[in-house]
Amino acid sequence: MMTMDARDLKDALALAAAKFRQAEGRLNELDGALGDGDHGITVRIGFEAIRIAVGAMDDSATPDAILRAAGMAFMGATGGAIGVIFGKALSAGGLALRGTPQIGPPEFVAMLKSMESAVAAAGKVKPGDKTILDSIHAAAAVVPGPDLVETMRAAYLLAERGAEETAGWPCKVGRASRLGDRAIGHVDPGAVSFSIFLKALLESIETKADALSPHHARPGKAATRQ
Repeated sequence: MMTMDARDLKDALALAAAKFRQAEGRLNELDGALGDGDHGITVRIGFEAIRIAVGAMDDSATPDAILRAAGMAFMGATGGAIGVIFGKALSAGGLALRGTPQIGPPEFVAMLKSMESAVAAAGKVKPGDKTILDSIHAAAAVVPGPDLVETMRAAYLLAERGAEETAGWPCKVGRASRLGDRAIGHVDPGAVSFSIFLKALLESIETKADALSPHHARPGKAATRQ
């Protein structure tokens, strides 16, 4: 059964850093409609700090140690609410994996559920408040299947849909709550960022799967490429 080990997780976080560099402008634009317009800058800085921090870790490190280090690196490099919330989400995901050398479907879903709980507590938010939690909550509802790639793909698509749905709601917390109904029509940038994070995990493990089975294209793979 396909699993994600420490080396795979380090590769996935490096890919996430690259994706956030590419998405910086778009995320800033999304945030500009609701806030200060610097969300893309923040997550790009945070994931670059993660890339450096986990890149220096030995491949013998466990996935939980890597994610906890990622959370600390993100919080240490960024400021504002998203710095704390995304950092705590990563750290909480690591805590859910404690003692687990390989991430399979059940461990992946446990990681998502732990992230959801941590973000809800740290941000004092609930689903429907138009925050990053909406994307995490949607992804955490995925049912773990026998295949990690398919479970990750399902979670990513749920997260992406959860982010898109935030466009239909007013902001209920934070500075953007002052916009009231003017926030309707704009997606939450934090929710979009979490879907980008999951997309990086998915594409990284797809690459591993392809390397192991180079002559067998995985169904639905093209749908995750943007």
